[in-house]
Amino acid sequence: MRRAGIVVRTFWSALAILFCARAVADLRSAESAYQKSDYDKAFQDFRDLAEIGQPTAQLDLAIMYARGEGVRQSDIYAYAWASLAAENGLDKAKALAERLRPTLAPGSEKIAEQIKGQFGNAELDARLNPKVVEDAEREDRTRCRPVKAYIPTYPGAASARGIQGAAYAEFSVMPDGRSRNPRIIYAVPKGEFEAAVRDSLLHSEFAPASPAGQPVRCTIFYNFRLRGNLDYPRLQGFVNETLVQAKGGDPQSQMLYGMLLVGLPQLNAPRSKALPWFLKAAQGGVPSAQYQVGFSLLKGWGCDCEENKGLDWLRRAAQAGQPDAEVTLAMYALKGHPDEERSNQAKLWLEQAAASGSHDGKLYLAALLATRAQADGGDPTQALKLLDEVFRGVKDDPTSYEIRAAAQASLGDFKAATESEHKAIDMARKLKWDVTLLDERLRKYTSGQPCREGLLDL
Repeated sequence: MRRAGIVVRTFWSALAILFCARAVADLRSAESAYQKSDYDKAFQDFRDLAEIGQPTAQLDLAIMYARGEGVRQSDIYAYAWASLAAENGLDKAKALAERLRPTLAPGSEKIAEQIKGQFGNAELDARLNPKVVEDAEREDRTRCRPVKAYIPTYPGAASARGIQGAAYAEFSVMPDGRSRNPRIIYAVPKGEFEAAVRDSLLHSEFAPASPAGQPVRCTIFYNFRLRGNLDYPRLQGFVNETLVQAKGGDPQSQMLYGMLLVGLPQLNAPRSKALPWFLKAAQGGVPSAQYQVGFSLLKGWGCDCEENKGLDWLRRAAQAGQPDAEVTLAMYALKGHPDEERSNQAKLWLEQAAASGSHDGKLYLAALLATRAQADGGDPTQALKLLDEVFRGVKDDPTSYEIRAAAQASLGDFKAATESEHKAIDMARKLKWDVTLLDERLRKYTSGQPCREGLLDL
């Protein structure tokens, strides 16, 4: 049987379709609207992006103000936005600002400076942008390298049709050196390789930490090839080409280059090197990049930990329908002892992610519905239905039986819950998991108590 040629490397041109996500505002859609003379939409999109620091959008917004396209003509606003774009390195913006400056009425420059003060780099750094820290993830990088990588069988359906592909995954490495909660952030093509990636991570072994150690969040890039040797010179050429396009200002290339930096062991780059590229792509309206920036800020991953900034970026991504951001916001809302409002907001985020078909949206929603009391909005019956969708064809993931046991306990069937938890523990031991928490839940079920704590905390 053919096996996956799994190396953390990119999948050439097919990877471009990863970024076709529903967006509130992005540079391409704004430029397209402008070319179609849809000035109202173009102006709104350019303004949204300009206000979070995207230089090209700042210049285009200045041009629209100067021409009175989609907005009342204003040399003051045109000058202000052109000046901001010039400060961000655009020569055309500098030329426009210099041309406009002599036309301004006395006192206008002061008004323009006030506008610049709201959306200049200093203000954005204070309010929105991450502060990169070079060694923030030193321990993470060490523990994210598998000491024993599991190579899964190449998916039969993909093999039969000659399909190759790639996937980018995030996962937690627990103190016991085993991975948990793998989340497939990208997959090309969708629906072919996600299960194989989860299977690989489930069975791989990583460096353990001390018993008091904390879980660390990791990323990995998988490539699936049917035949032939890996072409490393071509890989390096692709990396170089992507970097050129990223430096040229293309948001999708900026996102891709950041992914390559954190996903390719050949590049040996820390998260702090990728984060500036994710930020550029996020400013360009790429929802997946906004998620990356937001999650990094929440976790202090390659930067200082700043929750308010992280939540801002995550909300932007979630408003564009990015399911990983929706799941992350939900789990953040459930931290500690959430009140009714936060609990309901978390449920809403998860329902939105699940409705979009997100595997993780369904999984986390199932965990929430299984552990909440029915009087508080829990729905163990729905949780079991979601589990059947998420784990269809999956035979050896303890998580499926962990959530199933919690749902059965919520329904009052503690005998079934005990049996399911025993299955989860047996699976976990085969995978060499630390089963301390699983044993605690088993004791609850055997004594007739439901499980009310989180099962899939991020």
